[in-house]
Amino acid sequence: MNSLRLPRGPITADEAVRLKEEMLRSDPEYRSQVEAAEAERNERARILHDAERAIVEDLAGVGVEVDSVWDLVNSSEPYPDALPVLMGHLERGGYPDRVMESIGRALAVKPSVVFWDRLKSRWLNARGPGEEDGAAVALAACATRGQFDDLVAFLSAEERGQSRIYFIRPILKVGGDHGLAVVEALQGDPVFGKEATALLKRRRRK
Repeated sequence: MNSLRLPRGPITADEAVRLKEEMLRSDPEYRSQVEAAEAERNERARILHDAERAIVEDLAGVGVEVDSVWDLVNSSEPYPDALPVLMGHLERGGYPDRVMESIGRALAVKPSVVFWDRLKSRWLNARGPGEEDGAAVALAACATRGQFDDLVAFLSAEERGQSRIYFIRPILKVGGDHGLAVVEALQGDPVFGKEATALLKRRRRK
């Protein structure tokens, strides 16, 4: 490999790009590794794109035009017509974890509370980590005072592991004094303690 002259001290973004290009030109083995990694990323992206095609087509059928379900997750505009479609596909399942997670996260809006029992069922009976995480995020985001008892009960669902942490914030948010007491009691818990303590500190600073 030809030696490269590295600049002393911090480098700019342009210099970093130039150095990478020089390395690619001067080291065939490195170039091969980079190209292989890029090809792998592109293949994963293609597989996920193909996997969610049916969802994207069904969304288009109700007037919601997106290239990926993640476009909804990152959107600041409401998409009420998309929610029943997304709920149906979450229940249907069979998609890669990353797609199942995206469906759940796209359902993480207040109007999804109408699907509470269905989201609850999917979280409690999740078929994979993507579905579990996505459904938990959706439940946490759409919960109101009316779902407070469910939120507290979710903390005891040990089989759902770390995804239960998502419920601490809404317990504190919608539970009033009762919610505050629940979260305060979690501070020493090995699973929930770190999140509970952080949320309580943030609350005191306000």
